[in-house]
Amino acid sequence: MNSKLPGPSTLRGRHLVLALFAASLAVSAFGQEPPPTIVSTGEATVYSSVGQVEFRFVRHFIADTLEASITECQTFLEAAPQAIRGADLQPLELKASPPLITSLSEHQTRAVVTVRFGMAAFNAANTGPLQFAALCDKLADLADTMKATLSSPVYSAAQEEPVEAAVVSAAMEKAYLPAEAAAQAVKSAIYAVDSIEVVELIWEQQPDPQPGDVHQIACRGRVQVTYILTPQ
Repeated sequence: MNSKLPGPSTLRGRHLVLALFAASLAVSAFGQEPPPTIVSTGEATVYSSVGQVEFRFVRHFIADTLEASITECQTFLEAAPQAIRGADLQPLELKASPPLITSLSEHQTRAVVTVRFGMAAFNAANTGPLQFAALCDKLADLADTMKATLSSPVYSAAQEEPVEAAVVSAAMEKAYLPAEAAAQAVKSAIYAVDSIEVVELIWEQQPDPQPGDVHQIACRGRVQVTYILTPQ
């Protein structure tokens, strides 16, 4: 990752520093009296091309004993990565999760193998959709051979943090205009930012369709900003 902007936790930390700094300014400007404040929320959505895609092979095992079920599960988890690599697939990441007990009474366990692929080749406007469909077909055939269930694709951006930072910034801009209007309504003005809270930050796999040649995912965010007003 060549450039890396602060993620939500880092953003919240910087916002806290900003809030403390603004509070110190307010104390010096207004004396000991608590300054008047106004709270405003803003929402924004930023779209991003897909950088990676993830699939999961899931298989459940039931045996006469839980120990036997775990043994079958472990055998599958050891063999599955070899089968995936042998199918002429080149995932960026391939990992097997430890056996998970899903039912004590039924001696049931679950095995999960996750594969992750880069989407660069599949984002080409003309050939990408067909190539991606071919990949999905190959994975589905492999799942049948492995007697496993293949999950739907889960998309992610190549660089999530810059997109999330852009969402927070855009949401803050959306929060300012109604706050400014409310301040003017009470014959005041915004003096400083007291605090910023990132209320929500969600990645949407299937947002509203956007113009373009390739599928996009979206990051939707909501912030709550508290502004300090000038004295009346």
